[in-house]
Amino acid sequence: MKDSKIWTDIQFMSNKKYEINYYKDKDFKTVSLHSHDFFELYFFLKGNATYIVENVHYFLREGDILIISPKSLHQLDITDTNKTYERIVLWLNPKYLKKLSSEKTDLTKCFYLANTQGNVLLRDTNVSEKIKPLLFTLASINIDEEFGNDIMCDNIIRNILLILSRYKLNNEIPTKNTKTINLAVSKTLEYIDQHISENLSLDTIAENIFISKFYLSRLFKKEENITLHQYILKRRLQLSKQLIEQNMPIVNVYQMCGFSDYSHFFRAFKQEFGITPKQYYNMISN
Repeated sequence: MKDSKIWTDIQFMSNKKYEINYYKDKDFKTVSLHSHDFFELYFFLKGNATYIVENVHYFLREGDILIISPKSLHQLDITDTNKTYERIVLWLNPKYLKKLSSEKTDLTKCFYLANTQGNVLLRDTNVSEKIKPLLFTLASINIDEEFGNDIMCDNIIRNILLILSRYKLNNEIPTKNTKTINLAVSKTLEYIDQHISENLSLDTIAENIFISKFYLSRLFKKEENITLHQYILKRRLQLSKQLIEQNMPIVNVYQMCGFSDYSHFFRAFKQEFGITPKQYYNMISN
C-alpha cells in the first residue's frame, strides 16, 4: 500500500490534469466549509466521520465514495478523533476530463447524475472493490518515471469514471444514512439563496423566518458546523465565481452578491481563494 501524505488545508490543484492523495491521520478534527473549481472523488477508508455536501449530512462507512462537483460547498466533521481517519482524494480538472471524453461518452456523467439525483454518496461494495485498487494504483504511479505512464494514468481515470457513471445511470435510489435538515435551518438556507444580494443580517433573517435570533445563531452553528455569517460569506463568494465565469463585469459582481463595497469583496475573495477576482477571470479565460 502506498505511503500516506501529510494533509494540508490547501484547496488548489498543483497539477493541471489531476491530483491524487492518500491520507491517514490521527487526532484529525474537521475541514472547514469550502468549494473548488474542479471535480472531486473522495473514497472513505477508515474512521468515524460525517461529510456535509450542500447541507446534506452523510454518515460515512468504509468504502463509501463521494462524487462532488465544482462549486459545491462541502466540509468534513470527525465525530471521533481517537480513531484513525483514512481516505483517498482524487481531484480532476474539468478541462482534462473534457479531453478524456469522447463525443458519445462524457466522463463527467457521474457528477452530473449525482447532482440531478440529489445524492453524491455512492455506497456499493462491488463498486468500491473495483475502484479502490484503481485509486491506489493511480496514486503509486509517477508519470515521469517510465515511458507510457501518462497514458496508463489516463486510462485508469477513464476506467474509474466509467464504472461510477454506469452505476449512477442504473441506480437512482437515494442512499440511506443521511441526516434531515432541521426545518428552521432549511428555511434559513432557502431565505439566504433567495435574498443573497440583499441585507442578510442575523436580525433580518430571524425576523423573516419568525424565530429568535439567538436560537437561530446557536442552532445554525450546531447543525451546519459553521456560523451563519461565515456561511453567507462563502455562499456569496461561490456565487461571485459563477458570475465572473459568465463574463459579468467584476465591478458589478460584488453588488449582485450582496457585498457592501468592492474593497470588502476584494479582500474576502482573495482570502478565500488565494487570488484576486481579476486574476481568477484571467485564469479561466486562458
